Amino acid sequence: MNATFQIQQLWQYLGVQDDEILIIRHYNQSDDKDEFLIVEATQNGLTITTTDTLPELRTDMKFQIVQQRDSSGKFIIPSVTQLINDKVSDY
Repeated sequence: MNATFQIQQLWQYLGVQDDEILIIRHYNQSDDKDEFLIVEATQNGLTITTTDTLPELRTDMKFQIVQQRDSSGKFIIPSVTQLINDKVSDY
């Protein structure tokens, strides 16, 4: 599944507001390292930037952070379906 599409689905499912930032930790297989995807709402839609370290945020900045590991222990961009299944299995 396309990563941008997955991120858009996560944004909607989590109810991220336009004044919030969504941070997703994931493993970049081609660079063999963990990265953080910083997702922000702009007039042109969602903007996604990548950084190697967790960014410092202003104290007044609202954010949500998502990190989930796959069976090999690598961080992945979770699917909404997986989040729903995890939520149901927690009950």
